[in-house]
Amino acid sequence: MGPVRVELDRKGQGQFVQPQPFLFPPDRFVAGPSEPSAWTCVRTRPRWEKKFAEWLHGRGQGYYLPVFHHETISGRKRRISQMPLFPGYVFVAGDFDKKDFVETGRVAYVLKPRGAAGSAQLESELRGIWRGLTSGLYVEPVRNLAAGEICRIIGGPLQGGEARFERMGRGGRLVLQVEMMGGGIAVELPAHEVEPVR
Repeated sequence: MGPVRVELDRKGQGQFVQPQPFLFPPDRFVAGPSEPSAWTCVRTRPRWEKKFAEWLHGRGQGYYLPVFHHETISGRKRRISQMPLFPGYVFVAGDFDKKDFVETGRVAYVLKPRGAAGSAQLESELRGIWRGLTSGLYVEPVRNLAAGEICRIIGGPLQGGEARFERMGRGGRLVLQVEMMGGGIAVELPAHEVEPVR
């Protein structure tokens, strides 16, 4: 397992990756709706989702880490990486506590649905996410930012700066207000170059 990255040549030829490699067992959602099972939502340390999924896989433990294709272009090379749809979260099949994962050193905390209704809803939502991600349609995460929310710019020429979210711009881009030298400018950035400051 591990990060799946595909490098395409100038003609766009390359090897395609399987749509959801971080699902175990791989046929978990293929069958029709079944009895809702318990899920534990595990919050990992930053950028440890795939390593934690590998750890679970090595122990034969069921899990789902929804990923989407993220394209970057550097010079003449186009790269497609698989990024977590919910950064920092892995869904583990079963009822677990943080102590069950302490040996990984990668778990910050765990969340569990409330009661049978919450478990059924989470099972249904995970199945819907899986269906959407394996449909072959273009998918990218949508962030629900509130006007005025402070964001960190994590890519592009303004990387490292902070800005205030104003509104959605053209083509799914975000319009941010960046304060500089006592004034400010409004910039439009791709959503993948911005993350909310928690």
